[in-house]
Amino acid sequence: MVKSSLMLLLLLCAPTAWAYFTVPGQGQLTFLDGSKQSLQFGFAYKQQNGTEVFQAGIQTLEVAELPSKYTLALVLHKDEQIWVTDWSDKPLQAFEWILGQYSFKLSKNSDAKYRDKARAGYVLMFNNTPYFFHKNMAQIKFHFNKDGISEVRIEGMFTPGR
Repeated sequence: MVKSSLMLLLLLCAPTAWAYFTVPGQGQLTFLDGSKQSLQFGFAYKQQNGTEVFQAGIQTLEVAELPSKYTLALVLHKDEQIWVTDWSDKPLQAFEWILGQYSFKLSKNSDAKYRDKARAGYVLMFNNTPYFFHKNMAQIKFHFNKDGISEVRIEGMFTPGR
């Protein structure tokens, strides 16, 4: 009886512990010269040394509460290269990234069905749906809830039929 009462009291006093999560992310970057580099970039919300910490890739930030979203910017420069400064200080030719249940792949695509749509030939496949640059800047917005990523929105890009 005492053990079960103590356990119930501990569970009632620590409900915020249920809000912590880790969403692993890994992939590969391909640079303009064809060289490749592995990518380790996921999200986490956890308690560390008595404070709440939000982590994006290797960057951590003490926070008062879970951030509502995180924005990853993709910049198309001179229709020849992609910049994702959160990942690298060098321009990219392509990337592949698995983030939890989500899949992203950016590459130049010569497929005839994308030829007239894909600005500079770049196609971002998000969970098997193609997206094309509308302008030079695109954003992948990750919205969070207590369980992790609740929604992914891609802005500054379009997909046929939407």
